[in-house]
Amino acid sequence: MEDKKIDKECPKLVSRKAIKMYGERHIERYSFLERLAHFAHLTALFVLLITGFKIYMGWEFLTYHAALNIHMAFAIIFMVANWIIIPYNIITTECPHCEICDAGGIRGYSHRAMHIARRYLFGPTDAKRVKQILLNYLGKAPYPAYTVFDVKNRGYIDKLHPMTKFLLVFEGAAVGLVFISGIPLYHQQWELLGIPIGHWILLAGDMIGPYFNLGTLALIRTVHLLVAYFFIIEVTVHVGIIELDPKIWKFHKAIFWTGTSDLCDYHYVDLINVDDDEPIAQKE
Repeated sequence: MEDKKIDKECPKLVSRKAIKMYGERHIERYSFLERLAHFAHLTALFVLLITGFKIYMGWEFLTYHAALNIHMAFAIIFMVANWIIIPYNIITTECPHCEICDAGGIRGYSHRAMHIARRYLFGPTDAKRVKQILLNYLGKAPYPAYTVFDVKNRGYIDKLHPMTKFLLVFEGAAVGLVFISGIPLYHQQWELLGIPIGHWILLAGDMIGPYFNLGTLALIRTVHLLVAYFFIIEVTVHVGIIELDPKIWKFHKAIFWTGTSDLCDYHYVDLINVDDDEPIAQKE
């Protein structure tokens, strides 16, 4: 009965073969920690933007001190998500099982590092996919498959949208800048384990500020504000990638709730190592 249901719901032969090889129809796409990091990052970001603009513009829905306390509490959540949970998720990301990785040693670790770099860093393959996406919007090319799952070796080769990869480096830099610029705005003499970090940031501002004809605190405040605007643009683009195409709305559900992908789903998906090495786009 279950096989008949799968045959009916999976129009692609390669998907049905993949389910029989893998043993399950639904596979983990995002772990609990990945979903937690995404939810914490997004929630904290929205709260930081709202309370930050309240502090900067003087909106009247909260008192200054209430807004500041909320802002600082969610700044801690934001940093924990971005500097602890997300790096841990990247380092421990699952990789397709292969002989090189299983062998361990320097070669095995290097191979795993290369896989992680391909998973999260924008590269030549992603550039080709972006070009094809742009052509797709002009009606001159199909939308490229950017989720690549190795069925035999039970792991993702790729699962992030190429534009998400492109934005990751800039987002990482923005997280660092918003933290550095936020310290002296909160406490100019802030220290960590006796290290005068706030003072050092002010000294750097003293050196850089004159090049922009700005005082130290004015420069730091401007950087903090510009990063806030960047995050608004970045979230708009990131969400827009999904909203522009109903076929990838399913990733909303995966990242916020289920954490899984369906092997029967063939939109923008390549299933490789299903009896042979040909991807779905070539098989069907």
